[in-house]
Amino acid sequence: MNRLLFFGLAMCLLAGCFDSTDTSWSEPANGLRGRLLVLPSEKPESPFCRVYIEFQNVSDVAGQMKLRFTPEKLQLAVTDRNGNRVATANGSYDGMSPLWEPVLLPYGGTLRFQISFPGLGYKPETDKVIVDVGPSKAWIIPQDGSTYYLSGTLSIQKEKGNPPHDWSGTLTLPRVAIPKPRK
Repeated sequence: MNRLLFFGLAMCLLAGCFDSTDTSWSEPANGLRGRLLVLPSEKPESPFCRVYIEFQNVSDVAGQMKLRFTPEKLQLAVTDRNGNRVATANGSYDGMSPLWEPVLLPYGGTLRFQISFPGLGYKPETDKVIVDVGPSKAWIIPQDGSTYYLSGTLSIQKEKGNPPHDWSGTLTLPRVAIPKPRK
């Protein structure tokens, strides 16, 4: 009897760990869902957050999904808890970005990669947290004790002549909290 109770409890706990209704993911569109992740810098002296995008193939059709992602296809916003937008930074910019090639996402697979490659000029004495995903997608986060969020949409248009496993559509990426500065 104790084993049966233990087994039942273990199954309930495992089911909670793999909850497919996790609200940090977007609603699926054409078999794909996505989310943003914002992590603090790996270097304590750097104000630049690390921004990742993660995709999951939730299609009911077996096979690989081709994803033609580039940061230019992202529309991002930083907002406060009330949804008020923070203006993008307008400082000097000297950053680099990789060349983006289409990636294949296996059936049932998940793929996460970094989309932030900092290049925004900043003032170390005042700019403590920065989200930088490119020249027109960089924000200096106000240091007023409030929580700020990053959210966005990804839109990839269907191209003529592409195979059926070439993903197209729009994902609305839920807001995710931006880390506060280190003490």
